[in-house]
Amino acid sequence: MVTGAGQGIGEATAQRLASEGSHVLCLDLDQKVEALADAIGPDAFAVVGDVADESVLRSAVQHAEHRWGRIDILVNNAGIDGTPALLADGEKRDFDRVIDVNLRACWSAMKLVLPGMVAGGGGAIVNVASVAALVGFESLSIYAASKAAVLGMTRSAALEYGCHNVRVNALCPGGVLTPLALSFMDEVTMAAWADKHALKRFAEPREIAATVAFLASDDASFITGTAIPVDGGMTAH
Repeated sequence: MVTGAGQGIGEATAQRLASEGSHVLCLDLDQKVEALADAIGPDAFAVVGDVADESVLRSAVQHAEHRWGRIDILVNNAGIDGTPALLADGEKRDFDRVIDVNLRACWSAMKLVLPGMVAGGGGAIVNVASVAALVGFESLSIYAASKAAVLGMTRSAALEYGCHNVRVNALCPGGVLTPLALSFMDEVTMAAWADKHALKRFAEPREIAATVAFLASDDASFITGTAIPVDGGMTAH
């Protein structure tokens, strides 16, 4: 199950997992996620809905469990930046929405899939956080707080469910060439952000998806409770 699968990291992740033989439930607020599932083929299906609505997540999980028995891999990728603002200028409605999508939906999805993973003998959860959870970013305090909270929840869940062979990890992408990023950055801003990375460029969504696939695979069978920066060296400063 991949949330936020309609574009960017989520789309690339759904495609990568499907290419490695997974059945994939693609969940997104945008109806174009249906085209993604159609392109992947019969091993995928789409659910259109808001991850902040727990009933949408519950319905998606039930659908997947009815169709395939259980969910072995959960990728909590859906997220929003919110409206950039200095902390004192932030709006409560923006705070609530960012927390609902970035944190509460992540918690709800984990809560819904964990019983099946425990009953089935294990599973892997990958939560997509951000380098903003590791270092400060001006005008993104709400977003940074939501992603830092995801890291804390990831570590706690790893401790709670490791005895059931459920691994819970996070990754912290730096700048990624997603449609969202391209929509609000001009060339000058893009160049300035690229320069913050040791590799002097943004990641392609497929590069983030490769790390997700690794953490979800048996190759990462002894990795849990960690947060991997996939940031082109941004946090090496």
